[in-house]
Amino acid sequence: MLTRPLLAVVALLLLTTGSQAQQDGGSSGVTDIDRLLDRFSEDSEKFTQTEGGALYRTTCQACHMADGQGDAGAGAHPPLADNPKMNSKHFIAGVILTGYHGMPGFSDMLSDEQVAAVTNYVRTHFGNSYPDPITPEQVEALRPPKDAN
Repeated sequence: MLTRPLLAVVALLLLTTGSQAQQDGGSSGVTDIDRLLDRFSEDSEKFTQTEGGALYRTTCQACHMADGQGDAGAGAHPPLADNPKMNSKHFIAGVILTGYHGMPGFSDMLSDEQVAAVTNYVRTHFGNSYPDPITPEQVEALRPPKDAN
């Protein structure tokens, strides 16, 4: 079920993308609206996507762009494409969990499996080709304690 704020965001996005979003479902019957709604989680507290590409589109793409090239403007969002830091699967997973500079941490919103999936996705896309995937067990070892106090 969509909440009022989520409905407002969807409506705003639809208005800014034009009426084309309501048309041209193609032969698969999937419309642009369906693709847009797939980017939202069913749970407002956690991300519900499980596949690395879907998680990237939901959690990372707004800042790092669809092509992984990053962006500069109101804030600087580093490129993930051809980025040598992708060499360290532990560094990338740690950044996703705890944040880095202005990027927020997602440890409360993503499971170990989800962090592993999105880490492996960015390390094998955008010109990156690191073949050694991180496992959910390795992510668990990197996860900060729930309550350090």
